[in-house]
Amino acid sequence: MEAEAFQFGGPSSAQWIILALVVLVVGVTLVITARRFGASSRKKKKAVGAGWHNFYQIAKTRNLSKNETEILKRLVATYGLSKPALIFTSTHILDSCIQRAVRKLGIQEIKGESKEDMINTYYRLRNKVVRNRGVKGIATTKDIPVGAKLRVGVENYGTFPANVNRNVDEYLGIGVPIHPQGKMVPWSKQKVKCSYWKDDDASYNFDTKVIDVIVENEVHSICLKHTDKIVRVQKRRHPRKSMSLPVIYSRIKIIQEEGKKKAVVDRKDSHWGTILDISVGGCSIETQIPIDKNNYVKTQFDLREEYKIVAFGKVMRIERNPGRKTWIMHIKFTKIDKKHKNEIFAVLYNYQTI
Repeated sequence: MEAEAFQFGGPSSAQWIILALVVLVVGVTLVITARRFGASSRKKKKAVGAGWHNFYQIAKTRNLSKNETEILKRLVATYGLSKPALIFTSTHILDSCIQRAVRKLGIQEIKGESKEDMINTYYRLRNKVVRNRGVKGIATTKDIPVGAKLRVGVENYGTFPANVNRNVDEYLGIGVPIHPQGKMVPWSKQKVKCSYWKDDDASYNFDTKVIDVIVENEVHSICLKHTDKIVRVQKRRHPRKSMSLPVIYSRIKIIQEEGKKKAVVDRKDSHWGTILDISVGGCSIETQIPIDKNNYVKTQFDLREEYKIVAFGKVMRIERNPGRKTWIMHIKFTKIDKKHKNEIFAVLYNYQTI
C-alpha cells in the first residue's frame, strides 16, 4: 500500500493581515494600560507627597519641635491616616490616635525610657497641638451649648455652679443651683456674673440678669437674658475640668534642721474640702478653713475609684464666697508624680484608662 503524502501550505495573505491587526490591537492596549498605570502611580505619589508637605507646614505653624513632629508622624503612619494633616484639624482623630498609642504602651514591657515619660509626652503633645489651633470662640451666650457648666455669681449671696439646660432665642436657661441649707436666693430680676469654660479654648465671662424663673416638664429653669458682651479670659497653659471631689489638705511648714530648710507636713493643720476643678497644673478647692496665700499644702484625693493622688502645691489666691460661707483656694501644683499627671490628663480628655 502506498502512503499518501500530505502537504501543508503557508498562510494566506488574508491570514497575515488578520494576524497583524491582532498584534497591533494588543500592542496599543498594552501601551495605553502602561500609561494609565504610570499616571495613576505618579498621581498617587504626588498626592502622598502633598499630604506630608501639608503635615510639615502645619506642624511648623503650630510651633512643634522636630522631635514632636516626628512623634506625631509616627502616630499618623502607625494608624494609616490617608490624609496626615487631619491629625491637626480633627480633635477626634488626634484623640483616637493618642489614646490607642497610650493603651498600647500600657500593656507593653518598656525597657530604657520610662513608660510614664512616653505617655506624658503624648499627652503634652496633644495639649500643644490643640492649644495652638485656631478655635472658634464664643461671641454670644447663644453659642453656649446645652449641658455646659457655668459659675454663677450673685452679689451678697456668693457663687454657685449651674448647668445649662436650655438655650433658645428668648433666653439661656440654667438649672437652679443647690443652695446651702437654710439659704435661699431671690433669683427674680437678679443681676448675675457668669463664667463659662470652653474645652480646649479659654474661659468666657459675662454679666447679665435673670428675666424669669420657669417650670417646664417639672424642670425648674432660671432664664438669663442673652448677651454678646463677653470677655474672653486668656487661655490657661493646661485645660481644666469641673469636678466635685472630696479632698484633704494639710499645711506644709518650712523648718530649719541642721542649718538646712526642711518641709514638714503639719497634720494638726489638716482640713477637708471639695475640689471644684482640676488640671495637671493645679486645682481649686472650696473650704470653710482656707490656708493663707503663698503657703504650701499637701493634697490627697481619689481621682477615681481606688486611685489616690497625692500632690504638693502653693496657694496662689483665695476668693470669698459669702453666700455659701466658704472660701475657694486656687492651688498651683509644685510636685506631683508623673503617673498621677497622666491620670489627670486621661480624665481631662475623657480617655479610658488601663
